[in-house]
Amino acid sequence: MDQQLIVFVEVAERKNFSRAAEVLHMTQPAVSQYIASFERELGVPLLERTNKFVELNRAGEIVYPYAKTILRNYEQMKTLVSDIKNDPSGELKIGASYTIGEYMLPKFLARLQEWYPKIIPAVSIGNTEEIGKKLINHEIDIGLIEGKVSHTRIVTKEFAMDDMYIIAGGREALEGEKISKSFLEKQTWIIREEGSGTRAMLEKFLEKNHITPARLISFGSTQTIKEGVESGLGISLLSDLTFKNELQLKRIQKLPVEGTPLQRHFSIIKNQQDFYPKALQVFEALVQSND
Repeated sequence: MDQQLIVFVEVAERKNFSRAAEVLHMTQPAVSQYIASFERELGVPLLERTNKFVELNRAGEIVYPYAKTILRNYEQMKTLVSDIKNDPSGELKIGASYTIGEYMLPKFLARLQEWYPKIIPAVSIGNTEEIGKKLINHEIDIGLIEGKVSHTRIVTKEFAMDDMYIIAGGREALEGEKISKSFLEKQTWIIREEGSGTRAMLEKFLEKNHITPARLISFGSTQTIKEGVESGLGISLLSDLTFKNELQLKRIQKLPVEGTPLQRHFSIIKNQQDFYPKALQVFEALVQSND
């Protein structure tokens, strides 16, 4: 692989010749020579240099994404060729939205380690929107999400169904077989942040049933929401995957609300391409089997 491209990308991302040299295990003069040679070859400067930082100029901003693509394609080529003769191996960058990442992914990773010990997973957890962006930007190889991501480059496959319930603290005594709309409107609702698949489902439920809650509180994690519900802070809508233990211990109760449980699909997302590394293929098959 052309060392000029590797050096250029490192300098562009580190914005510093010294830091790029450290990462590449090279001397700073050698890094400068590679950049100078690359600029001579293209016939234009690519970087703006000051005493404090290095920035891409207009030409550099054009070259950078092409350089990244060339390097990524080269690594993919090596992986695919290696797959022909070897067992699935190497790093697999997996992204998962919170509900899946916290309550399903550990089981998948344990099975992956058991069956394919040469695959090394690197995991990113975020909300559905964040995982979609990471996939589009090639920061992950495959994503597992609970919401929807629409993009022309993304392939989506459903792999499981999820049931969602409105929940309250287990100590509250709630009368009647069905919870009324007026009761739900008077409650404080504890909800997830923007971009969350769980929040999107709740917003859809509230809109469909013409419910305007008295108060909304937004938290960035399912665990914090559960603790808020347990303490009596408010009610929420969560996947039943997330509160099985609390339900068994009677710290949380499902509310008998008409139209629940809400159902949604969990999905696998990956970038559209002709060939996928064997590590990605076997992980996708493992998830789809959902053993």
